[in-house]
Amino acid sequence: MGVSLKDIAKSAGVSEATASLALNGRKGVNEKTKERVLEIAKAMGYVGSDNAKSLARRKSGLIGVMVPNISNLFYSNLVRHIERALRDMGYKMILVTTESNINYEKEMIKRFVAFRVEGAIIYPSIKENERPDYINILRQNSIPMVFIGSYYPGIEAPHVMSDLYHGVREAVDYLYITGCRHFYYIGGCKTIISNQLKEKAIRDYLTERGIEFPEDHYLELEHTRYENAYIRMDALLSSGKPVDAVIAADAFTSLAAYNVLRKHGYAVPEQVSIISFDNLLYPDICVTRLSCIEQDLDSIVNCTLQNLQSMIRDQSDGVSHLTPTKLILRDTTRQYLANSREKTQG
Repeated sequence: MGVSLKDIAKSAGVSEATASLALNGRKGVNEKTKERVLEIAKAMGYVGSDNAKSLARRKSGLIGVMVPNISNLFYSNLVRHIERALRDMGYKMILVTTESNINYEKEMIKRFVAFRVEGAIIYPSIKENERPDYINILRQNSIPMVFIGSYYPGIEAPHVMSDLYHGVREAVDYLYITGCRHFYYIGGCKTIISNQLKEKAIRDYLTERGIEFPEDHYLELEHTRYENAYIRMDALLSSGKPVDAVIAADAFTSLAAYNVLRKHGYAVPEQVSIISFDNLLYPDICVTRLSCIEQDLDSIVNCTLQNLQSMIRDQSDGVSHLTPTKLILRDTTRQYLANSREKTQG
């Protein structure tokens, strides 16, 4: 067991209350006693309780961060950016990965309150969770909260995320002008706002050009993992339905689509073009470099933390914000050469 406050007090010949005051730099202890207690504590290797100190200051220096998992490249990079920025701001991070479990998410929200976090950052991603009122526990305890990456409708809180709608429209536009007409989106749950925005962007663009985007052209994955995407894509190609454009939720989903297409004898990008979300895999890792829609993680994180800091400091309501995306064209999309259409090559 570690050295306790009781051990320090006994060794110094003072009460626990006096030892506590000395260790926390509080008034009511003479300098000689304070110096003796501090010397004994140092010699015995005593480590004070951050929670006890935070109760005295009414500030914990803690920020709660909640994401679905850290196996997904986007989430793990997002967490890395958040932790680095929080460290620069003098905060410590409490990280929770929910694995999209509503009961666990609810319990961890309560734990954030118990730990007296000064603010919370939540990435909402739970299926069939239209109005999670339990998140309001934070507001009831005067803890500011910002949604990042998406949001839960019906919950009063600012959100900071990529402009997914216009980012996907730009990608669909490029695919369309290079001849694609049979579009598929392969990604996570349809009830999540971020996926709804992506689907709407595809459907709106194609409808404006008289092209149908049927419901079954959204290949919904229970989990956005390589193996799940591979199975769904394999089933699609085995059905014989025409496909010449795939927009994928992330790099691993995109790789699954690419490998299944090659298995079935399709040439990428000559017959089928693929654009995935995010630019998180080093391009030369893949034999065929992935075209992608890049999200600006630095801007998303910085804007989120500016929001949260303002809410903590000024008790403001915060402001929702969309950050622009960037279309990066590589080997999985057909080339389109026209002076009027300049796209990023990388």
